[in-house]
Amino acid sequence: QRRVRGKMKLLLLITALVPIILVDGQLLVKHGDIRTCDVKYVKPGDDFRIRCQSDNAVLTRIYKPKDEVPSNETLTDISLSLSAAQAERTTTIKDYENATKEKDDGLYTCVVHHEPDHDPVFSTAQCRVIVVDLCEDSGCKENEICEPDYSTGTVECTCNYVCPGDWDILCSNTCELFPHECAMKEKICEDGIEREILNKGICPNTVEPKIRRVDQVIEAQLQEQVTLASGLIEDGTPMVSIQWVFYPDDGPPTYLSARETYSFTADRDTTGTYRITLMHCMNETTAVYNEYRFAVIEPPTTGAPTTTQGIDDLTSPPGYTCSAFPGGVIDDFNAKAHYYDLSCTHVLAADLMPGGSYINPWFIYGTFDNHDGKTALQSMTFYLGRSIFEVQRGWLVHTGSDKFAFEEGVPQQVGESGCTVTYVDLHIKVDCAHFEGYYDGIMSGHIKLKQLTTDDLLQKGRGSIGLCFDNNSGWRPNWQVGRMQGRCEVDTEEPACETDAPDDCLLSQPPQIFGKDWTSCGMGAESACNELNCDGSTPTPAQKCALERANRVNCNLKIGKSASGVDPACPDERCDWMKDVVSRGCPQENLPFVCP
Repeated sequence: QRRVRGKMKLLLLITALVPIILVDGQLLVKHGDIRTCDVKYVKPGDDFRIRCQSDNAVLTRIYKPKDEVPSNETLTDISLSLSAAQAERTTTIKDYENATKEKDDGLYTCVVHHEPDHDPVFSTAQCRVIVVDLCEDSGCKENEICEPDYSTGTVECTCNYVCPGDWDILCSNTCELFPHECAMKEKICEDGIEREILNKGICPNTVEPKIRRVDQVIEAQLQEQVTLASGLIEDGTPMVSIQWVFYPDDGPPTYLSARETYSFTADRDTTGTYRITLMHCMNETTAVYNEYRFAVIEPPTTGAPTTTQGIDDLTSPPGYTCSAFPGGVIDDFNAKAHYYDLSCTHVLAADLMPGGSYINPWFIYGTFDNHDGKTALQSMTFYLGRSIFEVQRGWLVHTGSDKFAFEEGVPQQVGESGCTVTYVDLHIKVDCAHFEGYYDGIMSGHIKLKQLTTDDLLQKGRGSIGLCFDNNSGWRPNWQVGRMQGRCEVDTEEPACETDAPDDCLLSQPPQIFGKDWTSCGMGAESACNELNCDGSTPTPAQKCALERANRVNCNLKIGKSASGVDPACPDERCDWMKDVVSRGCPQENLPFVCP
């Protein structure tokens, strides 16, 4: 890899206009009857020579920069006084030793006296000598070698290391083997990737680390002790490189001295974003980038509500959230993941006594089937008093025997249920007095309670039933409803997948809001990922997208954010995904979205 630097290029590009010749590696430019150098670059301490050549010369003299050159009148007189001399072709050379900028830098003047009948009777030409170390300001990078060319005043930045023939084998922190340190530096020069010596000799057997991905919001009271985890679960061989950087709300970023954990006392100066980069063998393509967004809970002033500094604006209060993930996994209201044999219709959540009254009970049923080879949520049915409606795969809404017509972003009342239905953020959102429901239209759903939250886990009330609370269903296995035999018979003892899942399934994260364990994220997604990869299975693109989206929405709803966001595993083209989803459900004339 060779990169030419153009700095110090003062060589005049006159070769197309002025005849030149090359003598002893030096370009001589013709100025009238004189040939001499135009610009000459000299390294400090080197010897150099000035050459003055003419085809018609009686007398030649070279003047240094600090010498006084005679006037034109004096030079004319000198030429006329040489009338008896015979002109000839001559070359005058002056040698100079140990060049310094103070003594030798500047214009050298060559004066040639011709015969009296020559017009003119004398000629002059100048050569600029530049005493400079071309590599001193070459622009070469730290590990590049500067190769100067003093004949042109240019340099080349190369990686042409002259390494020894004897080997001294070493292993770098990038898990690469090199014959010696010189070869490692040459490689650094070539690809720009920094390396350090891990150990002398052969590299150890590489063992991949286990790392949990973290993307979390943390809040704490002033002066409260906070400890952040890097995400490293089990170190590898060689050890994982961990870098912490703190980006305060105001001010420049700061590198933190920490490895597996970082602890601090919460104050206003600690508010900001903490980013952790974990790399094994310094491989950026497999690096994990974790992030905490930390905020301080300000003490309330008289009559003013508690405010949080540094948290993104929230769309609703945090709330207890339960999610049904693909693969038969329920993440309950207290962020605990459970695998169930979900073969048909099951009670997800219900409250027989909302607010202590039997007047307006509500139920949410989930119907499951086998979709893309794994358990998936096919529909969610909502019972509110005497009102019943159902959202189905393909973003269908049924009210009795009718398909409910609705459009994107416009809430519409559903009969006398007191609920609205909206197609928003690629979900059907059901908004009722006591809860919000979300269905992705293909295999995942969410229920967020509207009751006030505390730091404590949700305590099950007397009228609370369903898998989102627990599986204490008495005579109803897995809170199954409907037929108890045939295809809807469930096995309450069916075990979760026991095979090792890929590292991509390490999705569980600590509480998103400090001190509120029910805001933990990723537990259900991690279990669902295990099920989708069980026994060597490969999740379909739809399953990957649904899982990633369900994990993000589950976390967002817990901390009060909306269901909107981008999911890398999902198609870039929004319309492609929407068309695929509706194709998996029953035909409908009035789609809830507009696509070309």
